[in-house]
Amino acid sequence: MSPGGGATTDTFADYAVAGPHAVMSEASGSTCTVFRPVTLTDDHPVILWGNGTSTQVSAYSEGLEHWASWGYVVVAANTSNAGTGEQMLDCLDGISGSAIADSLDLTRVGTTGHSQGGGGSLMAGRDERITATAPIQPYVVGLGHDSASQGDQTGPMLLLSGSSDFVASPSRNQAPVYQAANVPVFWANSQGTSHFAPIGDLGVYRGITTAWWDYQLKGDQDAADLFAGPCLGCDAEGWDVQRKGF
Repeated sequence: MSPGGGATTDTFADYAVAGPHAVMSEASGSTCTVFRPVTLTDDHPVILWGNGTSTQVSAYSEGLEHWASWGYVVVAANTSNAGTGEQMLDCLDGISGSAIADSLDLTRVGTTGHSQGGGGSLMAGRDERITATAPIQPYVVGLGHDSASQGDQTGPMLLLSGSSDFVASPSRNQAPVYQAANVPVFWANSQGTSHFAPIGDLGVYRGITTAWWDYQLKGDQDAADLFAGPCLGCDAEGWDVQRKGF
């Protein structure tokens, strides 16, 4: 079982294990925290992160470190109120002008977050610099979220739910996003999973999000096959999947 409940699955298991990079974290100004490979080469894709309500970056650090171990530079907004997405885009502005900017591929940027931060990732997903989104149990009935953003996305979406989430319930929060989205959407609802499953190492969402980033931000064909083409992830044990536009 995952830490917040919900069955684990082997379909995304290869992506749930740590990647090859040793990782570190550092400040990016006073408002953002960066998780990245210790040794930077060239063209690392960027992932923007928004926290859930009343939580800080440290609550999700194991999961953000996991993505960094796969070669991503993860930039997290140091706020517990990320619902507007503005702080996440400010972090993108900051990293774009930083000392490590030459090691980044700023044409491949993803945005994600949990709960209020998931709603914020959709708000940020309107920005033309965003390649793809992966909102995790996004809360979209307030806290800075504008529902009009759902139909104004710039890149494909991995929409993640938990069937036992009674805070950002799928019927009120993710189903409307799926219906309104103007981009391809892979909606994966983890069966028996609560709202707090992502705390720590992202729980059951760790593998599927890593695969999604490898598909969308690296163009990896094996990862792509989990979501498109043969859609090997469509029948993953423990998940109820709907998709459109693939």
